[in-house]
Amino acid sequence: MKIFIDSNIFVAVLTEEEERFSEAKKLLNSDHQIVTSMLNLMEVRSVLSKKKNHDRAEIQEVEDDIIEMADIIIPDSSDFIRANQLQKESYAYPIDSILMAIARNADAVLATFDSELLDNGAKEPGELL
Repeated sequence: MKIFIDSNIFVAVLTEEEERFSEAKKLLNSDHQIVTSMLNLMEVRSVLSKKKNHDRAEIQEVEDDIIEMADIIIPDSSDFIRANQLQKESYAYPIDSILMAIARNADAVLATFDSELLDNGAKEPGELL
Protein backbone atom coordinates (compact mmCIF):
# COMPACT_ATOMS: atom_id res chain seq x y z
CA MET A 1 0.00 0.00 0.00
CA LYS A 2 1.20 3.52 -0.74
CA ILE A 3 1.17 5.70 2.38
CA PHE A 4 1.50 9.50 2.35
CA ILE A 5 3.24 10.50 5.58
CA ASP A 6 2.25 13.76 7.25
CA SER A 7 4.91 15.83 9.00
CA ASN A 8 3.66 15.00 12.49
CA ILE A 9 4.55 11.34 12.00
CA PHE A 10 8.16 12.19 11.16
CA VAL A 11 8.30 14.63 14.08
CA ALA A 12 6.86 12.03 16.48
CA VAL A 13 9.71 9.67 15.62
CA LEU A 14 12.44 12.29 15.52
CA THR A 15 11.49 13.77 18.89
CA GLU A 16 10.46 10.43 20.41
CA GLU A 17 7.03 11.72 21.42
CA GLU A 18 5.89 9.50 24.25
CA GLU A 19 2.38 8.67 23.05
CA ARG A 20 3.03 8.59 19.29
CA PHE A 21 6.58 7.32 18.85
CA SER A 22 5.92 3.57 18.73
CA GLU A 23 3.12 3.59 16.14
CA ALA A 24 4.83 6.23 14.01
CA LYS A 25 8.12 4.32 13.97
CA LYS A 26 6.39 1.04 13.12
CA LEU A 27 4.63 2.69 10.18
CA LEU A 28 7.83 4.25 8.85
CA ASN A 29 9.60 0.88 9.16
CA SER A 30 6.76 -1.07 7.54
CA ASP A 31 6.78 -2.60 4.08
CA HIS A 32 4.42 0.08 2.75
CA GLN A 33 5.59 2.38 -0.01
CA ILE A 34 6.27 5.70 1.77
CA VAL A 35 5.64 9.04 0.07
CA THR A 36 5.49 12.60 1.37
CA SER A 37 5.62 16.07 -0.11
CA MET A 38 8.14 18.84 -0.31
CA LEU A 39 5.76 20.82 1.93
CA ASN A 40 6.03 18.16 4.63
CA LEU A 41 9.81 18.10 4.36
CA MET A 42 9.86 21.88 4.78
CA GLU A 43 7.55 21.65 7.81
CA VAL A 44 9.77 19.05 9.48
CA ARG A 45 12.72 21.38 8.91
CA SER A 46 10.84 24.29 10.51
CA VAL A 47 9.68 22.30 13.53
CA LEU A 48 13.14 20.90 14.19
CA SER A 49 14.83 24.29 13.87
CA LYS A 50 12.31 26.61 15.50
CA LYS A 51 10.57 24.46 18.10
CA LYS A 52 13.11 21.76 18.88
CA ASN A 53 16.32 23.82 18.44
CA HIS A 54 18.18 21.27 16.32
CA ASP A 55 21.26 22.57 14.57
CA ARG A 56 21.61 22.70 10.78
CA ALA A 57 23.80 19.61 10.56
CA GLU A 58 21.24 17.50 12.46
CA ILE A 59 18.42 18.82 10.31
CA GLN A 60 20.31 18.07 7.11
CA GLU A 61 20.87 14.52 8.32
CA VAL A 62 17.15 14.14 8.99
CA GLU A 63 16.27 15.54 5.56
CA ASP A 64 18.70 13.13 3.91
CA ASP A 65 17.13 10.21 5.80
CA ILE A 66 13.60 11.22 4.79
CA ILE A 67 14.62 11.65 1.15
CA GLU A 68 16.22 8.20 1.22
CA MET A 69 13.18 6.48 2.75
CA ALA A 70 10.35 8.28 0.95
CA ASP A 71 9.43 9.40 -2.51
CA ILE A 72 9.12 13.19 -2.35
CA ILE A 73 6.20 14.69 -4.26
CA ILE A 74 6.45 18.27 -5.46
CA PRO A 75 2.92 19.69 -5.66
CA ASP A 76 1.77 20.87 -9.08
CA SER A 77 -1.24 22.71 -10.45
CA SER A 78 -3.44 19.59 -10.41
CA ASP A 79 -2.84 19.27 -6.67
CA PHE A 80 -3.93 22.87 -6.11
CA ILE A 81 -7.02 22.48 -8.29
CA ARG A 82 -8.07 19.39 -6.36
CA ALA A 83 -7.20 21.08 -3.04
CA ASN A 84 -9.51 23.96 -3.93
CA GLN A 85 -12.35 21.50 -4.66
CA LEU A 86 -11.72 19.62 -1.40
CA GLN A 87 -11.58 22.85 0.58
CA LYS A 88 -14.93 23.98 -0.89
CA GLU A 89 -16.44 20.69 0.32
CA SER A 90 -14.82 20.46 3.74
CA TYR A 91 -13.77 24.01 4.67
CA ALA A 92 -10.55 22.43 5.94
CA TYR A 93 -7.52 24.63 6.38
CA PRO A 94 -5.84 25.36 3.04
CA ILE A 95 -2.63 23.46 3.87
CA ASP A 96 -4.67 20.45 5.01
CA SER A 97 -6.64 20.58 1.76
CA ILE A 98 -3.39 20.67 -0.21
CA LEU A 99 -2.02 17.64 1.66
CA MET A 100 -5.24 15.71 1.14
CA ALA A 101 -5.14 16.54 -2.58
CA ILE A 102 -1.50 15.54 -2.98
CA ALA A 103 -2.16 12.21 -1.27
CA ARG A 104 -5.26 11.50 -3.34
CA ASN A 105 -3.56 12.49 -6.60
CA ALA A 106 -0.74 10.09 -5.69
CA ASP A 107 -3.27 7.29 -4.95
CA ALA A 108 -1.94 7.12 -1.41
CA VAL A 109 -3.57 6.86 1.99
CA LEU A 110 -2.81 9.92 4.10
CA ALA A 111 -1.35 8.93 7.48
CA THR A 112 -1.42 11.52 10.26
CA PHE A 113 -2.19 12.31 13.88
CA ASP A 114 -4.00 15.55 12.88
CA SER A 115 -7.65 15.45 13.96
CA GLU A 116 -8.98 17.59 11.09
CA LEU A 117 -7.26 15.41 8.51
CA LEU A 118 -8.58 12.32 10.29
CA ASP A 119 -12.08 13.82 10.13
CA ASN A 120 -11.58 14.10 6.36
CA GLY A 121 -10.59 10.50 5.65
CA ALA A 122 -6.94 10.26 6.72
CA LYS A 123 -5.82 7.32 8.87
CA GLU A 124 -3.83 7.09 12.08
CA PRO A 125 -0.61 5.06 11.85
CA GLY A 126 -2.04 2.25 13.97
CA GLU A 127 -4.87 1.73 11.47
CA LEU A 128 -2.34 1.07 8.71
CA LEU A 129 -0.19 -1.50 10.49
